[in-house]
Amino acid sequence: MGERRPDLILGSLAILLALLALSLLIRLERGLLGLILTAIVIIIGFYWFREIKKAIKSGKTVRKYPLEISEEGDVINLTAQVPGPENAVSFEVSGRKLLLRGGMGFKRVIRLPYKVRVLSSSYVNGILHIRLLRENVIQNKEREEYY
Repeated sequence: MGERRPDLILGSLAILLALLALSLLIRLERGLLGLILTAIVIIIGFYWFREIKKAIKSGKTVRKYPLEISEEGDVINLTAQVPGPENAVSFEVSGRKLLLRGGMGFKRVIRLPYKVRVLSSSYVNGILHIRLLRENVIQNKEREEYY
């Protein structure tokens, strides 16, 4: 539904432009001045229609930020490009989801194969590195140390 909205806006704009041109043709006398003014309005209308169409299409482009996930036994290594300064970059683990946040409103949710806890993390030059450990491994080690 979100992708149809620009088409709806462009369609409405085209209909409005056509109605404006038709009303000018009807209202103005059929003299040379009326035709010239109508032609000017139509040309300007089509120009703005193209400009608005370009602006809407350029707003659709979303930059993809690379993400690499690898598993080594019970450890998941995640490397992701996250935009923004270091103080704007953060992450949060919730169940089997990892939420990355960065500058410029960047937000990305990553689904993980199992519940994890963070072992370590670092952020250098726009690249976030996170090492995650399977949660049940930690719980098993805690139980072993308790007994």
